[in-house]
Amino acid sequence: MSTNGPGYGRTDGERAVSPTDEAGRSVSVVVPTYNERENVRAVVDRCSAALAGYDFEIVVVDDDSPDGTWHVVRETYADTEWVRVVRREGKFGLATAVSRGFREASTELCAVIDADLQHPPEKLPALIDAFDPGVDVVIGSRYTAGGAIEGWSPGRRLVSRGASAIARVGLPATRGVADPLSGFFAVRRDLLDGVRLSPIGYKILLEVLAKCEYGRVVEVPYVFREREKGESKLTAREYWEFLGHVGALRLAHARDSSPVPGRGSSREESDVLGD
Repeated sequence: MSTNGPGYGRTDGERAVSPTDEAGRSVSVVVPTYNERENVRAVVDRCSAALAGYDFEIVVVDDDSPDGTWHVVRETYADTEWVRVVRREGKFGLATAVSRGFREASTELCAVIDADLQHPPEKLPALIDAFDPGVDVVIGSRYTAGGAIEGWSPGRRLVSRGASAIARVGLPATRGVADPLSGFFAVRRDLLDGVRLSPIGYKILLEVLAKCEYGRVVEVPYVFREREKGESKLTAREYWEFLGHVGALRLAHARDSSPVPGRGSSREESDVLGD
Protein backbone atom coordinates (compact mmCIF):
# COMPACT_ATOMS: atom_id res chain seq x y z
CA MET A 1 0.00 0.00 0.00
CA SER A 2 1.44 3.33 -0.99
CA THR A 3 1.63 5.93 1.74
CA ASN A 4 3.70 8.52 -0.07
CA GLY A 5 2.45 11.94 -1.08
CA PRO A 6 1.59 15.34 0.37
CA GLY A 7 -0.34 15.21 3.60
CA TYR A 8 0.35 11.58 4.48
CA GLY A 9 1.33 10.86 8.05
CA ARG A 10 3.90 8.31 6.87
CA THR A 11 6.29 8.71 3.98
CA ASP A 12 8.34 5.50 4.00
CA GLY A 13 6.19 3.69 1.43
CA GLU A 14 5.50 0.75 3.75
CA ARG A 15 2.04 -0.65 4.30
CA ALA A 16 0.68 0.80 7.52
CA VAL A 17 -0.63 -2.00 9.74
CA SER A 18 -0.71 -2.87 13.40
CA PRO A 19 1.97 -5.28 14.60
CA THR A 20 -0.43 -8.04 15.70
CA ASP A 21 -2.62 -10.40 13.73
CA GLU A 22 -4.22 -12.83 16.15
CA ALA A 23 -7.64 -12.78 14.50
CA GLY A 24 -6.42 -13.70 11.03
CA ARG A 25 -8.33 -10.86 9.39
CA SER A 26 -6.97 -7.58 8.12
CA VAL A 27 -9.02 -4.39 8.08
CA SER A 28 -8.58 -0.79 7.01
CA VAL A 29 -10.70 1.59 9.08
CA VAL A 30 -11.58 4.62 6.97
CA VAL A 31 -12.30 7.79 8.97
CA PRO A 32 -13.56 10.72 6.84
CA THR A 33 -13.00 14.09 8.52
CA TYR A 34 -13.78 17.76 8.15
CA ASN A 35 -13.18 20.09 11.10
CA GLU A 36 -12.91 17.25 13.61
CA ARG A 37 -9.87 18.50 15.51
CA GLU A 38 -11.66 18.04 18.84
CA ASN A 39 -12.65 14.43 18.14
CA VAL A 40 -10.08 12.87 15.85
CA ARG A 41 -7.56 11.78 18.48
CA ALA A 42 -10.28 10.13 20.53
CA VAL A 43 -11.68 8.16 17.59
CA VAL A 44 -8.23 7.02 16.44
CA ASP A 45 -7.21 5.97 19.95
CA ARG A 46 -10.47 4.14 20.61
CA CYS A 47 -10.31 2.36 17.25
CA SER A 48 -6.74 1.29 17.98
CA ALA A 49 -7.70 -0.03 21.41
CA ALA A 50 -10.76 -1.85 20.09
CA LEU A 51 -8.78 -3.57 17.34
CA ALA A 52 -5.86 -4.74 19.46
CA GLY A 53 -5.10 -8.26 18.25
CA TYR A 54 -6.25 -7.58 14.68
CA ASP A 55 -4.15 -6.73 11.65
CA PHE A 56 -5.43 -3.23 10.99
CA GLU A 57 -4.68 0.25 9.77
CA ILE A 58 -6.53 3.52 10.27
CA VAL A 59 -6.80 5.81 7.26
CA VAL A 60 -8.00 9.34 8.04
CA VAL A 61 -9.16 11.12 4.88
CA ASP A 62 -9.43 14.86 5.49
CA ASP A 63 -10.85 17.57 3.23
CA ASP A 64 -8.19 20.14 4.12
CA SER A 65 -10.02 21.10 7.31
CA PRO A 66 -9.63 24.78 8.28
CA ASP A 67 -9.22 23.67 11.90
CA GLY A 68 -6.16 21.59 10.94
CA THR A 69 -7.60 18.13 11.61
CA TRP A 70 -5.15 16.54 9.16
CA HIS A 71 -2.23 18.28 10.89
CA VAL A 72 -3.32 16.97 14.30
CA VAL A 73 -3.32 13.41 12.95
CA ARG A 74 0.01 13.78 11.20
CA GLU A 75 1.74 15.25 14.23
CA THR A 76 0.13 13.06 16.87
CA TYR A 77 0.68 9.76 15.06
CA ALA A 78 3.91 10.48 13.20
CA ASP A 79 5.53 7.45 14.86
CA THR A 80 2.48 5.18 14.72
CA GLU A 81 2.88 2.97 11.69
CA TRP A 82 -0.75 1.89 11.39
CA VAL A 83 -2.22 5.41 11.39
CA ARG A 84 -1.95 7.70 8.40
CA VAL A 85 -3.75 10.67 6.93
CA VAL A 86 -4.71 11.60 3.39
CA ARG A 87 -5.16 15.34 2.96
CA ARG A 88 -7.39 16.33 0.06
CA GLU A 89 -7.05 19.94 -1.00
CA GLY A 90 -10.68 21.00 -1.19
CA LYS A 91 -14.01 20.12 0.42
CA PHE A 92 -15.31 17.20 -1.61
CA GLY A 93 -17.64 15.61 0.91
CA LEU A 94 -17.77 12.73 3.35
CA ALA A 95 -18.86 10.04 0.91
CA THR A 96 -16.11 10.73 -1.62
CA ALA A 97 -13.63 10.76 1.27
CA VAL A 98 -14.75 7.23 2.08
CA SER A 99 -14.32 6.25 -1.58
CA ARG A 100 -10.77 7.60 -1.46
CA GLY A 101 -10.12 5.60 1.69
CA PHE A 102 -11.35 2.45 -0.03
CA ARG A 103 -8.88 3.05 -2.85
CA GLU A 104 -6.05 3.50 -0.37
CA ALA A 105 -6.77 0.21 1.40
CA SER A 106 -5.15 -3.11 0.54
CA THR A 107 -6.48 -5.16 3.45
CA GLU A 108 -9.07 -7.93 3.30
CA LEU A 109 -11.81 -5.78 4.83
CA CYS A 110 -12.70 -2.08 4.83
CA ALA A 111 -14.68 -0.50 7.67
CA VAL A 112 -16.15 3.00 7.80
CA ILE A 113 -16.66 5.02 10.97
CA ASP A 114 -17.47 8.68 11.58
CA ALA A 115 -14.95 10.84 13.41
CA ASP A 116 -17.56 12.42 15.68
CA LEU A 117 -17.90 9.33 17.92
CA GLN A 118 -21.57 8.84 17.09
CA HIS A 119 -20.48 5.37 15.98
CA PRO A 120 -18.87 3.42 18.86
CA PRO A 121 -15.37 2.20 17.89
CA GLU A 122 -15.79 -0.60 20.41
CA LYS A 123 -18.30 -2.20 18.03
CA LEU A 124 -15.72 -2.64 15.26
CA PRO A 125 -14.72 -6.16 16.39
CA ALA A 126 -18.37 -7.23 16.21
CA LEU A 127 -18.55 -6.00 12.62
CA ILE A 128 -15.31 -7.74 11.66
CA ASP A 129 -16.13 -11.02 13.38
CA ALA A 130 -19.47 -11.19 11.55
CA PHE A 131 -17.69 -11.96 8.26
CA ASP A 132 -18.48 -15.64 8.11
CA PRO A 133 -18.14 -17.44 4.74
CA GLY A 134 -20.57 -15.91 2.27
CA VAL A 135 -20.96 -12.64 4.16
CA ASP A 136 -19.81 -9.66 2.10
CA VAL A 137 -21.33 -6.65 3.89
CA VAL A 138 -21.79 -6.05 7.63
CA ILE A 139 -23.84 -3.03 8.68
CA GLY A 140 -23.90 -1.34 12.06
CA SER A 141 -27.66 -0.95 12.46
CA ARG A 142 -29.73 1.47 14.52
CA TYR A 143 -32.97 -0.22 13.55
CA THR A 144 -32.53 -3.88 14.43
CA ALA A 145 -33.24 -5.47 17.81
CA GLY A 146 -30.69 -4.09 20.25
CA GLY A 147 -30.02 -0.99 18.17
CA ALA A 148 -31.13 2.49 19.21
CA ILE A 149 -30.70 6.22 18.72
CA GLU A 150 -30.07 8.54 21.65
CA GLY A 151 -30.60 12.29 21.72
CA TRP A 152 -32.81 12.70 18.64
CA SER A 153 -36.13 14.50 18.62
CA PRO A 154 -39.24 12.59 17.47
CA GLY A 155 -39.23 14.67 14.29
CA ARG A 156 -35.68 13.75 13.41
CA ARG A 157 -36.37 10.09 14.10
CA LEU A 158 -39.36 10.26 11.77
CA VAL A 159 -37.28 11.84 9.00
CA SER A 160 -34.60 9.16 9.38
CA ARG A 161 -37.12 6.33 9.30
CA GLY A 162 -38.81 7.90 6.31
CA ALA A 163 -35.53 8.21 4.42
CA SER A 164 -34.76 4.54 5.08
CA ALA A 165 -38.21 3.58 3.81
CA ILE A 166 -37.69 5.66 0.66
CA ALA A 167 -34.39 3.88 0.03
CA ARG A 168 -35.98 0.45 0.41
CA VAL A 169 -38.87 1.30 -1.90
CA GLY A 170 -36.69 2.98 -4.51
CA LEU A 171 -33.78 0.53 -4.53
CA PRO A 172 -34.52 -3.20 -4.69
CA ALA A 173 -31.00 -3.97 -3.44
CA THR A 174 -31.81 -2.41 -0.07
CA ARG A 175 -35.05 -4.26 0.58
CA GLY A 176 -34.74 -6.37 3.68
CA VAL A 177 -31.99 -4.15 5.08
CA ALA A 178 -33.19 -2.42 8.23
CA ASP A 179 -30.67 0.44 8.12
CA PRO A 180 -29.59 1.04 4.49
CA LEU A 181 -28.48 4.59 5.33
CA SER A 182 -26.04 3.61 8.05
CA GLY A 183 -22.67 5.31 7.94
CA PHE A 184 -21.12 2.58 10.09
CA PHE A 185 -20.38 -0.57 8.09
CA ALA A 186 -17.73 -2.90 6.71
CA VAL A 187 -17.26 -4.63 3.36
CA ARG A 188 -14.91 -7.11 1.77
CA ARG A 189 -12.31 -5.12 -0.12
CA ASP A 190 -12.51 -7.23 -3.29
CA LEU A 191 -16.25 -6.48 -3.49
CA LEU A 192 -15.29 -2.97 -4.60
CA ASP A 193 -12.91 -4.00 -7.37
CA GLY A 194 -14.02 -2.62 -10.72
CA VAL A 195 -17.01 -0.80 -9.20
CA ARG A 196 -17.27 2.91 -9.80
CA LEU A 197 -18.78 4.54 -6.74
CA SER A 198 -20.33 7.97 -7.29
CA PRO A 199 -21.75 8.82 -3.88
CA ILE A 200 -23.57 12.03 -3.06
CA GLY A 201 -23.60 13.63 0.38
CA TYR A 202 -22.94 11.06 3.08
CA LYS A 203 -24.82 7.92 1.99
CA ILE A 204 -22.10 5.77 0.46
CA LEU A 205 -23.64 2.53 1.74
CA LEU A 206 -26.46 3.05 -0.76
CA GLU A 207 -23.89 2.99 -3.56
CA VAL A 208 -22.32 -0.19 -2.24
CA LEU A 209 -25.67 -1.97 -1.91
CA ALA A 210 -26.95 -0.77 -5.29
CA LYS A 211 -23.83 -1.35 -7.40
CA CYS A 212 -21.79 -4.18 -5.91
CA GLU A 213 -22.28 -7.90 -6.45
CA TYR A 214 -22.55 -9.45 -3.02
CA GLY A 215 -23.91 -12.42 -1.14
CA ARG A 216 -25.16 -12.14 2.42
CA VAL A 217 -25.62 -8.95 4.40
CA VAL A 218 -25.45 -9.05 8.20
CA GLU A 219 -26.66 -6.26 10.48
CA VAL A 220 -25.10 -5.76 13.91
CA PRO A 221 -27.06 -3.54 16.32
CA TYR A 222 -25.44 -0.52 17.93
CA VAL A 223 -26.52 2.58 19.84
CA PHE A 224 -26.13 5.82 17.88
CA ARG A 225 -25.33 8.81 20.09
CA GLU A 226 -25.24 12.53 19.36
CA ARG A 227 -21.81 14.06 18.95
CA GLU A 228 -20.28 15.53 22.10
CA LYS A 229 -18.01 18.05 20.37
CA GLY A 230 -18.05 19.97 17.10
CA GLU A 231 -20.91 20.73 14.73
CA SER A 232 -23.11 18.38 12.72
CA LYS A 233 -22.40 18.24 8.98
CA LEU A 234 -26.00 17.32 8.10
CA THR A 235 -27.97 19.97 6.24
CA ALA A 236 -31.43 20.20 4.65
CA ARG A 237 -29.73 20.32 1.26
CA GLU A 238 -28.28 16.88 1.82
CA TYR A 239 -31.76 15.44 2.31
CA TRP A 240 -32.76 16.76 -1.12
CA GLU A 241 -29.53 15.41 -2.58
CA PHE A 242 -30.36 12.05 -1.03
CA LEU A 243 -33.74 11.94 -2.78
CA GLY A 244 -32.09 12.77 -6.10
CA HIS A 245 -29.45 10.12 -5.49
CA VAL A 246 -32.04 7.42 -4.83
CA GLY A 247 -33.80 8.41 -8.04
CA ALA A 248 -30.59 8.23 -10.05
CA LEU A 249 -29.69 4.82 -8.65
CA ARG A 250 -33.22 3.62 -9.35
CA LEU A 251 -32.98 4.68 -12.99
CA ALA A 252 -29.60 3.00 -13.32
CA HIS A 253 -31.08 -0.20 -11.90
CA ALA A 254 -34.03 -0.03 -14.30
CA ARG A 255 -31.64 0.25 -17.25
CA ASP A 256 -29.92 -2.93 -16.21
CA SER A 257 -32.19 -5.52 -17.80
CA SER A 258 -29.89 -8.45 -16.99
CA PRO A 259 -30.05 -9.43 -13.30
CA VAL A 260 -26.64 -10.17 -11.81
CA PRO A 261 -26.37 -13.42 -9.82
CA GLY A 262 -25.52 -12.66 -6.22
CA ARG A 263 -26.83 -9.09 -6.38
CA GLY A 264 -28.34 -8.07 -3.06
CA SER A 265 -31.78 -7.54 -4.62
CA SER A 266 -32.24 -11.31 -4.62
CA ARG A 267 -32.27 -11.33 -0.83
CA GLU A 268 -35.52 -11.28 1.09
CA GLU A 269 -33.96 -9.99 4.28
CA SER A 270 -30.61 -9.40 5.90
CA ASP A 271 -29.26 -11.37 8.82
CA VAL A 272 -29.18 -9.69 12.20
CA LEU A 273 -26.63 -10.31 14.91
CA GLY A 274 -27.18 -9.43 18.54
CA ASP A 275 -24.60 -8.22 21.01
